[in-house]
Amino acid sequence: MDFLPLLLKSWPQRGMACIFGMLGALAFAPLFIFPAILLALSGLWFLLNRAFERNDSFRKIFWLGWWFGLGHFTAGLYWIAHALTVDLTAFWWLIPFALLGIPSVLAIFTGLSFMILKVWPFEGISRAFAFAGIWVSFEWLRGHLFTGFPWNLLGYTWAFNLEMLQTASLWGVYGLSLLTVLMGIALNYVVKKDTFERNIALSIFLVALLAWGWGKVHLESAKVETSLPLAIRLVQPNIPQVLKWDPAQKEAHFRDLLTLTAQPSRLPIKAILWPETAVPYFLEIENFHRMLIADLVPQDGLLFTGALRRTTPGTIPVEVWNSLLVIDDKGKIVTHYDKSHLVPFGEYIPFRKLMDSLFGQVSIKKITAGMIDFTPGHGPESISLPKDFPPFAGLVCYEVIFPSAVISASQERPGWIINVTNDGWYGHTSGPYQHLEMTRFRAVEEGIPLVRVANSGISAVFDSYGQNKGSLGLGKKGVLDVYLPSPTKFSPPYAKWGDWITLGLVLGIFALGWLLALKSKIEFRKRSLLS
Repeated sequence: MDFLPLLLKSWPQRGMACIFGMLGALAFAPLFIFPAILLALSGLWFLLNRAFERNDSFRKIFWLGWWFGLGHFTAGLYWIAHALTVDLTAFWWLIPFALLGIPSVLAIFTGLSFMILKVWPFEGISRAFAFAGIWVSFEWLRGHLFTGFPWNLLGYTWAFNLEMLQTASLWGVYGLSLLTVLMGIALNYVVKKDTFERNIALSIFLVALLAWGWGKVHLESAKVETSLPLAIRLVQPNIPQVLKWDPAQKEAHFRDLLTLTAQPSRLPIKAILWPETAVPYFLEIENFHRMLIADLVPQDGLLFTGALRRTTPGTIPVEVWNSLLVIDDKGKIVTHYDKSHLVPFGEYIPFRKLMDSLFGQVSIKKITAGMIDFTPGHGPESISLPKDFPPFAGLVCYEVIFPSAVISASQERPGWIINVTNDGWYGHTSGPYQHLEMTRFRAVEEGIPLVRVANSGISAVFDSYGQNKGSLGLGKKGVLDVYLPSPTKFSPPYAKWGDWITLGLVLGIFALGWLLALKSKIEFRKRSLLS
């Protein structure tokens, strides 16, 4: 009988929270052990309620949440450290920070979400609803503050289920995060004797079932959607990251791309897509290599490639962009998109002038090749194309992970989204799989097909319902030929209103929590009078 109080003292309790956090990470790609996140949240809620019963301080409750976050983000983001092994001699000292430092910072968001819950004046299932709203609020903040990093939001644990995935068109990934938190916590109430709280908990699972049913009906619409008469080819060269920028091999890598692209196809290919930084040359000034590309572009066709772009030689200061270039069959660069959401320390050093003054101009370098920081582009664009090609929205690498930030709100709706990326940094870890599933969500949220072409995989084409129309596996070399799916006829609700829907969900769940508290008091008084 004395074991439970001992077990729930501060440090053992924090250790349990850390274990629950790691358990919850098993629900993300590629494992998709969905019950793990429900059990993790259920166990977490048990610990949190005990903390409130003891009237623990704000500080203790913060650390309980922080340890949950540490376990959760360490298990879910371990793959970040793999990128540092590409140049181990230069970045070995950053590995501890990547393994534990980044999770430690991200865990502050979970710690604060726990701490703020202490302000909520009601108990029971009302507090559970408030916690769900606070959790999603801090997921949103994590995705926006300090350039944002909305990786592994809880809603992504549903990526394995196409029916539930359809609801992202209504409320986005944040809506599914809200439902997931409520379901996990509800497990604690379905076995309670309190009829009112048990019924509320069961109603949460009923809502999930109804959402699944709606998704199944909505998915039937995909059967009547047609493909655009545009055949596209995705080229996946699978160049090892340790060799990608080797000066002695860059011409061989380029020729390999040409050879793959030249393979015959059973489809009338009109568009060819290469991955992020596929071309190791500045194509604006490299006419020879640009014309070699033009020789492979079908008549009146286009080739889309990731490549670095720079200011005209002689221009001071020199600026470099991580770009997506579009080249026609004459070798002309007809348009381009510049990556706007750059990776801190990966593509630029934050506070560069301050860092240089403190540590010297050569002491700190970004992880990607070269000493010059990339210049950000202007943000999401809907880019028109010549001939009969539909306009597209370009996204470079992890720009695709930001909900409601992939399409320009002021321009015409694009017909497709192109995401060029290079996940070769992360090897055969869970990172590329998680990245892939986030792109699937963007297709559903926007109702627009998404074409993802990656250096080492996973390249894939998703229709506007998130269905995989073809893919090339991780670590594979080859080409994928498919017809481009069509967008939905109308923009889904989340595509129209985005974060306003998230705000409405959060405010609504707080209001519902308050109403449940009032209802609980009424039920309690009724039982008191009857007894």
